[in-house]
Amino acid sequence: MMTAERVHGLLDALAGVDVWVDGGWGVDALVGRQTRAHGDLDLGVVRPQLDRAVEVLGGLGYELTDARYVEVTVQLTHAEEGHRVDLHPSTPVLGGTEQLDFDGKTYLIPPAVEGWIGGRQVRCMPVSAQRRSHQGYEFRRQDLHDMRLLDELESG
Repeated sequence: MMTAERVHGLLDALAGVDVWVDGGWGVDALVGRQTRAHGDLDLGVVRPQLDRAVEVLGGLGYELTDARYVEVTVQLTHAEEGHRVDLHPSTPVLGGTEQLDFDGKTYLIPPAVEGWIGGRQVRCMPVSAQRRSHQGYEFRRQDLHDMRLLDELESG
């Protein structure tokens, strides 16, 4: 499992690398509390620092397990414990970063916003970008859960 404490440790190790939390933990960060169990951690990372992020995670026991879609996502799995970190590289542009999706289309991710994980402030992907990243695939139970939370955040 990817616990809040493990997220904190990973973010500490990646200090100095321009990363932000997205995916399920990113939704929970926007809500300000953990709402479900997480098997992985999704992190946005600026493309020029992708190699550095992979190197740091490698030093923590993570092995590259899927880089087939390196333009979109790079998956690393902890060699002993099995939990994953998925890195989503994006290119810095004026007003945020630009990320490529699996269809080869780019979309703008606005600058990271403040969120909270385990009582600690973190940088996370804003609601609009979270909603955009949940397009183009069939929802699983956790995705439906996350979308309900995003709806609640938008409706106030």
